[in-house]
Amino acid sequence: MNFNKKNTFLALFFFLALWLALPWEQASLGAQGLRAAPDFILKDLSQKKVKLTDFKGKVVVLNFFATWCPPCRAEIPELIKLYRLNKEKGLVVLGVSLDMDVPLQGLTTFVKDMKITYPVLIGTTDLAEKYQVNGVPTTILINREGKAHTRYDGLVPISRFEKDLSNLL
Repeated sequence: MNFNKKNTFLALFFFLALWLALPWEQASLGAQGLRAAPDFILKDLSQKKVKLTDFKGKVVVLNFFATWCPPCRAEIPELIKLYRLNKEKGLVVLGVSLDMDVPLQGLTTFVKDMKITYPVLIGTTDLAEKYQVNGVPTTILINREGKAHTRYDGLVPISRFEKDLSNLL
C-alpha cells in the first residue's frame, strides 16, 4: 500500500514538473483580427457586481486562475507588481477565480494570504466557455477599446507581459 502511494505521488510530481516546464502559449490576435472581448457581469468578493465595460478606456489584464493551481500562485505576485507599477497609466488587473467549489470565505482568505491588491471576481463556467478557458492560468490582454489583444495559456514570464503591455499603455 505504501509503495502505491509513493508511486502515485512520484507520478503526479513528474507530470506536474513536466507541465510546468512546457513553454507557455501566446496568441497575438493581430490588429486586424481583434474582436470585442465578451462582456460580463460578475460579483466581487464583497458581492458587488462588476462589468467588463466598466473599464472601457483602460487596458485590462483578465487573469483566470484557481486557488489550487501552483502556476497561478506563482503568477499572482508578478501580477500584483505589474498592477502597482502601471495602474496610474490606465492598467486594470482583474482576477477571475474559477474555483467553483470553494466557498466565498475560502477565496477571501486566499486573496488576503496572497496579498492581492487588484479586484478578484467570482467566475462562472459560462464565462470560462465564452473566453474558451481550457486550463488555468489563462490571461487575456484587452485594449482600451475593449478588444481582446493577446491571449496567454499557462504561466507567463512578467517580462512578456511588460513587453506586450508597453504597446497598449
